Amino acid sequence: MARQAMRKPEPLRQVDAAPAERGLEAKVGSALRALRHLEELTLDELSRRSGVSTAMISRIERGQVSASLSTLDALARAIGVPVANFFGATTEQSEISFVKAGSGVDVQRFGSTYGHAYKLVGKISLPHLTFEPYLITIDSSSSGQPLFQHTGAEYIFILKGRMRYRCGGRTFDLEEGDSLSFDAGIPHGPEELLTRSVTFLTVVAAHKAGDSAG
Repeated sequence: MARQAMRKPEPLRQVDAAPAERGLEAKVGSALRALRHLEELTLDELSRRSGVSTAMISRIERGQVSASLSTLDALARAIGVPVANFFGATTEQSEISFVKAGSGVDVQRFGSTYGHAYKLVGKISLPHLTFEPYLITIDSSSSGQPLFQHTGAEYIFILKGRMRYRCGGRTFDLEEGDSLSFDAGIPHGPEELLTRSVTFLTVVAAHKAGDSAG
């Protein structure tokens, strides 16, 4: 009896996901990458914290794989956010920015050249409005105190230290707990430090992006 030649099994082919599924994976991946960057974590660091391989994290971020809920939960716990944060872009909702204590993104602004340290601690961009809160620290080593002028409105809340702050032709001695709100179109900025350093929250709201925050 003649033996039949055995056929080699065909290699498994990856079935392309439906467009909606690919869109979901891309949105989850984009959210994961944004949250990882916000926490300033490398792929290796997130892998060590979560127990998920760097290769898998990279594939998730690029929208190349549909991660299991257990994997996403491990990643969320490692970053310190609810797992639902990965799915925020998949639902109809208002824009929300959440930044954990001690987090934020160091940014360069006009005042950075004078030794001012800026940390962006949130951002909302709507069709007709931008809203940006900054934590700003100035110390005695700063090389001068510039004046700022830009579109929108600005709010300042002193967290630590004391300073003399100028708004147009007026000056205000601000200390911990004091706040100041003003039209950012008038020249404004710290005029003199009354302690060795001062830390304050500045919130800028404008119809379109302003030139700088001070």
